[in-house]
This record gives sequence, structure tokens and C-alpha cells, in this order.
Amino acid sequence: MQTRVRLLLAAAALATVAGAATRSLAGYWDFRYDPEDRGETAGWAASEDPRGWTRIQVPGSYDQALRNNVLYQGKAWHRTWFDASPAPGERTLLRFDGVAIRASVWVNGKPAGAHLFPYTGFTFDVTGLIHPGRNLLTVLADNQLLSDAIPDTSCTGWWNYGGINRGVFLETVPDAYLRDYSITTRMAGDGWDLRFAANAINTGAPVEGTLSATLTDSRGSTVWSGRWPLKLPAGETRVSEGATVRGVAAWSPESPALYRLNLTLSTPRGKYEETVRSGFRQIEVKGTQILLNGRRVFFKGVNYHEMYPGDGMTLSREQVRRDLLDMKAMGCNFVRLAHYPHDRQVYELADELGLMLWTEIPAWQTRAETLGSLDVWHTYGAPQLTEIIAQRRTHPSVVVWSVGNEFPSDREPVEQYIARATALVRQLDPSRLVTFASDRRERDIAFGHADFIAINEYFGWYYGAIQDLAANLDLIHAKWPGKPVVVSEFGSEGVPGWTNPAPADRAMDYSEDYQMKLVGTHLGYILDPARQSYMAGALLWVYADFPNPKAFQRSGQPPIAAYMNLKGLVTDDRRHKRVWDVVQKAFR
Repeated sequence: MQTRVRLLLAAAALATVAGAATRSLAGYWDFRYDPEDRGETAGWAASEDPRGWTRIQVPGSYDQALRNNVLYQGKAWHRTWFDASPAPGERTLLRFDGVAIRASVWVNGKPAGAHLFPYTGFTFDVTGLIHPGRNLLTVLADNQLLSDAIPDTSCTGWWNYGGINRGVFLETVPDAYLRDYSITTRMAGDGWDLRFAANAINTGAPVEGTLSATLTDSRGSTVWSGRWPLKLPAGETRVSEGATVRGVAAWSPESPALYRLNLTLSTPRGKYEETVRSGFRQIEVKGTQILLNGRRVFFKGVNYHEMYPGDGMTLSREQVRRDLLDMKAMGCNFVRLAHYPHDRQVYELADELGLMLWTEIPAWQTRAETLGSLDVWHTYGAPQLTEIIAQRRTHPSVVVWSVGNEFPSDREPVEQYIARATALVRQLDPSRLVTFASDRRERDIAFGHADFIAINEYFGWYYGAIQDLAANLDLIHAKWPGKPVVVSEFGSEGVPGWTNPAPADRAMDYSEDYQMKLVGTHLGYILDPARQSYMAGALLWVYADFPNPKAFQRSGQPPIAAYMNLKGLVTDDRRHKRVWDVVQKAFR
């Protein structure tokens, strides 16, 4: 049972970051496939036998590292060794930022824990499993898609990259420390009303202590500070309160003002310290408009997959920075993270550069039977949404939570899932918007649960003609006149160098000319002043070409299109296509 302790804090949005003593375990690890699922019974979790193992980079996608089994789905083992020097009064935490899809972890042959979701992080307290000196860490990753899970077997929209795709860290903390921050900020006259909460974890006996905080601006000047006494029982205590803060600048894409919050939790047994970046902003819907910090905002952006040739989903910070800067240069103020929560560095850089973000649970074209199952909801839906929000809700860049993409939202079981999911999101974080991306458009029966309508449309590509979009936008507005409308996906494929000087209006034409025509025409309809009263966003599919696991072979299709999604505004290696200029002109 959690105890609530009231605190008066004046802070901005916090990021969940490591404490003072953090060590990366990145490097070359031992690796082996386990297609016959015999590793656990054979004792691989505790084995140090070198036979049958190879070496790969962690973090990384094993199907990219080895290039010899790129379609593999199943179990695969990773192991490494680390040195430890445990001391009395300290806890050792093992943190993973993402393992695809499911993970089981052992330390020195003993179970440390398991995790079910591919794109969220998890932490195990391994204090009782380690010993001084050399320790064995073993991880079993299983990227087999399951029929009754999120994602399920319908999830074939992007490559099923397996392995430890994100960072692994060893943290040393005192026996009382902070975790799981939440923050809400709302404008209040010339200041901001702020609500803050965090879990104070006390692994020792009940103790009294203090929490102190100092907020500084980009120049290092102190904006605010405070200090409060705490009584911490053993276990987990949720500490929360709020205050009105003045003299701070709002965060926005035009001016991404960030602050640094220095937090210190002190007890007679030790001290826990961390410094995090922060920002103040408010996002809301009023009628058919979306407001950022009280002013109307239009989402100009792209969808973004976390992929790069040869690297899979494990991008460097500099690769991400270059991508986001290119989006800014295109005129974007918004990025839809497709179709899963991305690595923490994406959020940190978006905070810094000024890009609003949409974060989504990987319920991509999930079957109605899966989404309608209460067992799936309780095992894979609610816990995964809870983790996504807990780990990303502190970033000022995050303005939209999405409960899924292109599932059959014209069917009652899915409508019920959307009702449950949007209600949970609002309970966990009432300070942001919640929606889902619908390809059912005018046939959708669940838009009533969303803060704004988001439609994926491919008129002139998969169906219909380029010009059909205009009437469809007007029809959707007529059916739901009280909500903003965002086009969350649109575009067509374009092969660099393919030309067609006179492209038709209704064709699956892979030329760059047709891509420019379709994108330009659709942007014209979305940005038409006649629709400005209800249109609230245009999000291109997609920023960069990426591997497509579904091989569509059609007459007249270029060979590369059999294994790549070529709807990118840039190529997979980030060369601009001609359509990039079309988007830049429209957005600017």
C-alpha cells in the first residue's frame, strides 16, 4: 500500500534519468540463436561454455548484426560479464531501455525477472543476485509474434528487429531513491500551475529525510528552490503536490525553453541526486481547434520510423539529431513516432530542438478479436500503455498519446478497446491529448472517444483518385463537426530517378513526379483556407524509406519496391527526394 506525502514543489517536466552512479554495459556480447527452444532446459542461463556462441554488438538488432537470418522469429540468447563492488546501504539496479519482443533475464544463473513489451524499458533490482568481482548476465530475447498480444501476428508493417535494441545500464543507488516521475503544467495568469509526483523508494527501515530541489535556466541562474522534510516508511511512497511558478518561459517549437532541475533525496543512510531537463507547456482542444499554450497550433509534420540501413532500430544520437534537424528544415513542428515508443534519446532531442511528438502503443492493424479480449487488455494493453506513459510523460515535447493505428475501429470490440484505452490514458495523464489513427475514416464508430480525429488516407495510391480526398475531408467534418481533424498519414511511393512527366490522377505510379503531384495536391486540400476552421494537422507518411517485410509484387513495380516501403520524403540513407521541396514549400 502506498502512502501519500504532500510536497510543495515548483518544478518543470522531469525526465526519468539515472542516478549519479550509472554504467553502460554496451559492447560486444556473446550471442546464439535458439530456434528449437532448448536453451533453458540446457542451462544456457548459467553456462559460461564458449562453444556455440558468436559475438555481436549490444545494443543492436541481431538480424542486422549477422545478416544471415534476417527473417528469424524466435528465441535468441545474449550474455556478458560485468564487475561489481556491492557496498552496505546501496542497491544495484539493472536497467534495459528495450528488448524485442519479450525478455527473460538471469544474473549469475538466477532469475532476475521478465518483461513482455518490445519498446518500453524495465528495471530489476539485482542487489541480492550479484557478488563482488565478476558477474554473469544472460538475456533471452524472443521476437516471435503472438496471436493474442500487442503487437499481434497482424503486425507486419515494419521489420521485426529482434534483440537488445536499446541501452543496458547498471545503476548504483542508495537504499532510498526516486523513480517514476509525473508532471502536469497549466497556464495560470502570469505563471504556471504545476503538479508534481514521484515514487520515493525506501528499501531499508523507516527513515526520516529531506527532499530539496533547485530549478535553473539555460544560463545557470536559479529560478526557484525548495526543501521539505519527508517520512519514508519501508517500501514505495508516492510524493505529490503542486505550486504556482512564475518567471519561466513556455516551451514551444518556436522557442523550446528548457530548464534544469536538480533533485536531492537525503536520509541519514545516504543521498540520491540527479539533474534533469524540464519545460513548461499546455496542450488542449477547444472546439475544432488544438491549442498550444493558449494559441492555435497546426501540426505540420512527418511519421518517423526508428530505422537506418545496417543499424536496424539502434540509431546513434547523432543520426537522430540529423534526422530531426532535417525535419525542422522542412518546416515541421511535429513528429508522429511510428508506431511504438522510440528510444529515450528521440524524446530528449525533440525537447531540445522544439518538435512536438505523438507516441503510440504498437497496436498496428491488430485484430478485433485480440483487442476485444479482456485477457489481452489486462496482460498486454493496460500494462503496456501504463509503461509508455510513465516513461515518456515527463517530456514537454510529448503532446499526443495514441492507443493504436489502422485497426478495425468500425467494429464494436475495437470501439470497446478504444473506450478502455483512452479512459486509462486520461487517468494516467490528463495533461495531454489522446487519439488513434483510423483508416476507416467515415465508417469509424470510435471517434467519440478521441480528443481529435486522426485519419490515414491514401486516395490516389491504394484506392480512388488523388482528388477524392477533398470530399472525404468535408464528409468527415460533417459527421463529426465538433472535433479537429488531423490527416495522420498520406503519401505515395517514389523511386529516386523514376520520372513520368505526365502522371495520371489515379494510378500506382512509382515515379517521383507522381509522388510530388499526389503529396502537393493533398497538402493543398488539407491547408485550404476553406477548411482552416477544422483542419488541425498534416503528417506525411513517411520521413524515410524503410524495409518492408511484406513483399507486394505488382505489374510495373520496380524490384526495390518488393522489399522497401518507398513513401519516404528521403531515401533510407537520407538523400532528399524531389518531394521534400514540395513539402517544405507548403509547410513554410
